[in-house]
Amino acid sequence: MIHERKTLVQRPGCRIARCSCGVYHVSTGAVTLRMQRPQLEDLFKALGEVFVPDEERAEDEPAIH
Repeated sequence: MIHERKTLVQRPGCRIARCSCGVYHVSTGAVTLRMQRPQLEDLFKALGEVFVPDEERAEDEPAIH
């Protein structure tokens, strides 16, 4: 099988590409994570919890400066 990647998004600090075999390549700096869609979705959900905290959690934690 020939593997061809299509860049889905590219920013100064990262790039996300999808391979013709269905694997996503998430690159930042010298690191590239290869993962299937369910893994990628789980990663994005986890990052969302870190960077967009819910109201209840925000009240318990000190402000980040």
